[in-house]
Amino acid sequence: MTSELNIELYEKLRRLSRRFRHMHHAGDHMPECPPEHRGHGPMDRMMTPEGRMPEAGPFRPHPHRKPRFHRERILAVLNEREDGLHQKDLAQILMINPSSLSEAIDKLEADRYLERTVDPEDRRATIIRLTEKGKARAYEVEDERNAAIEEFFKDLNKEEKVQLLSLVDRLLKDDPLSKQL
Repeated sequence: MTSELNIELYEKLRRLSRRFRHMHHAGDHMPECPPEHRGHGPMDRMMTPEGRMPEAGPFRPHPHRKPRFHRERILAVLNEREDGLHQKDLAQILMINPSSLSEAIDKLEADRYLERTVDPEDRRATIIRLTEKGKARAYEVEDERNAAIEEFFKDLNKEEKVQLLSLVDRLLKDDPLSKQL
């Protein structure tokens, strides 16, 4: 059984990771690179002449790497919503480009893990729902995730976990990205 403390730590560390990715992709809150340090690292090809990361939208992938989409994460998010989600809302939650999400949804639909239906209130919108097969896989994914979380935090005692949680909370304080989650 995964402890609630381990799950809370895991989720907040994910938020912290998302904060760093958001800062990297959007260029927000990134410190300026002093002129004497420019040109001395692999990231310099991407830096603007002012020493900042280029502006990017929240869905723009890293320019040197193909984005990876975890089918299991899509199943887990959909499993939390009995009525399903609009495809655009799912893309926002997962921070995935909507066109790339369509590709992942196509594969999951072909494997019969989910189904798309037209929203009766807005015929332009698509609602994504898990099938029974998808729900079963989502529960398997949750069990696998809980086992991985327990394994990850096994070397920390409760006091250390509480201390780590406190430190992560301080790092996430006033973070607009974590407030969206």
